Amino acid sequence: MRVERVYDWRRGHGVSEGDPGHFDPNLRSDQVVRIGHVSDSHVGKGVPGRRLGALRRWLEAMEGLGVDAIVHSGDLVESPADEEVLEATFEMLEQVDTPLLGVPGNHDVIRPAQSSKVTDRWGPYPRCEHLEGVQFYLLDSMAWPPVEDRSEGERESARQSGFFSRGALGPAQRGQLAELFADHPPGPRVLVVHHHLRQPVPAKPWYEDNDDLMAPLEDVDELTELARREGVEIFLHGHRHQYVAPYAPFENSVILGGPSATATGVQRARMIDISRSGGACRIWELVRYE
Repeated sequence: MRVERVYDWRRGHGVSEGDPGHFDPNLRSDQVVRIGHVSDSHVGKGVPGRRLGALRRWLEAMEGLGVDAIVHSGDLVESPADEEVLEATFEMLEQVDTPLLGVPGNHDVIRPAQSSKVTDRWGPYPRCEHLEGVQFYLLDSMAWPPVEDRSEGERESARQSGFFSRGALGPAQRGQLAELFADHPPGPRVLVVHHHLRQPVPAKPWYEDNDDLMAPLEDVDELTELARREGVEIFLHGHRHQYVAPYAPFENSVILGGPSATATGVQRARMIDISRSGGACRIWELVRYE
């Protein structure tokens, strides 16, 4: 594992890139909360045990860097119907001493708007978790729309592949999120959701030709307007399996998408040092070659 890039984000100033050679990830200030971010591990896909081992190595590396919490932004497993893989994955996660927070991806549920063995272990959603003064708002982007409101093309694809793809929070969950914001005092706020927000670079060509498969969060405008009003500073998401540099299209917010941490070849994760006083963070982009 090595630090590939380092970025700094400050409220009102946007994102700036720094020379990773000038920073030591083993050093940290008492004024920051350190978060590890992994995504799209798809444990159970491909060679048996390979992705589980890759995820374990990331978690061990992050614990070695002294993170206060680890966030997984969805697609923990390839399929929650594979009970052997599911149990092996959660058995491994239970051995991690650092607090783990996770949201479901489209591979973590069998039917949208219904619970699965992944959401039963990591849910409920939406909810707010407080860790070291930082508020984490955890959302289920497979909560909407219900199966009957999805296209016949997506339903047929799900019959063949075993999973649905499109995602949205839906009006009920957005209303619950608004209530959660109202119930908690202002402070550093991180919003975690699986489906990506709109991104400033094109998708990989194969995804461009399969709109349903890698479509962004459908109610992204409603979510970002609510988050903007409530002072959410950091968005963490997954789903797209593509590295994109941190970007800040919304006022005083930064968006961080997580590529697959266990992909064949290049594997990516990140570490984020969040200022306890809010309004600033340092983003460490980590890479490993398998």
